[in-house]
Amino acid sequence: KFRRMKTDFHTAENSDSVRSVIRALGLLTALGKEGRSLTELARAVGISPSTASRLLNTLQGQGFIANNEENKYVPGLALTSLLYSTDQWAPLRQVARAATAALRAELNVTVAFFVRTAYDRLCIESSESEQVVRRICQPGERRTIFRGAAGKALLAFGEDKNPWADLFGTDDRFEMATGSVRTVAELAKECDEIRRQGYAFSRQESTLESWAVAAPVYIDGKLVGVLTTVVPLTRFSEAGLAQVIKATSDVANRYSNQSHVERKRKNGRPKATVGAR
Repeated sequence: KFRRMKTDFHTAENSDSVRSVIRALGLLTALGKEGRSLTELARAVGISPSTASRLLNTLQGQGFIANNEENKYVPGLALTSLLYSTDQWAPLRQVARAATAALRAELNVTVAFFVRTAYDRLCIESSESEQVVRRICQPGERRTIFRGAAGKALLAFGEDKNPWADLFGTDDRFEMATGSVRTVAELAKECDEIRRQGYAFSRQESTLESWAVAAPVYIDGKLVGVLTTVVPLTRFSEAGLAQVIKATSDVANRYSNQSHVERKRKNGRPKATVGAR
């Protein structure tokens, strides 16, 4: 009986209907924020243009995709409505989008907004640099939380002041992108320093090609995420670091205060200034 069940599952897994579903999901995943052409989508999923066209027509008929003015396929109303209704970060995206855009306009570097999801840091919004050489960080990027400025800031400013056992278990060290090894005790000590100075810095911790600065964003005194500037390693300097630290901290603080004040106004209470976090 067990062998028969395995055989039936294997047959279903390789049936035309299941393959079509897998390919359709692949096309949806490959759409991206700006949309893609038929040829680009077919190449991304590894199928022929004719097969892609058939599946895309079906998805478009159901409202999951649409065509824009550049004749590219973009997410349709049915897909965006589904994503919005199930997106736990939806109330935060407006603040995250505005903050990343403001900081990118000031520095012309890629800026991302990260939140914590269990053991990872997740990018929910980003604003990409216009420079030819840049670090790309798109919404949906997920990396281990204890490597990089964004993750360290989430750990340092989060409510859990002793997350180490949950993150590492009995391990007392971990490896960086460069291959160097850090101890958990060193990370805990650095998080204490991050809380004192108000921002986190990393260089070649999660990737070999970039450095980053992250600062916390609060709503009603509660950490909701971190605003993170990510810069190619080739553009690192002490003067540049100081500029990025100041700009990132200033913008993060500005949007923390705005979020808090706007909520106070909507509730009919007098305007207040956020001081303590």
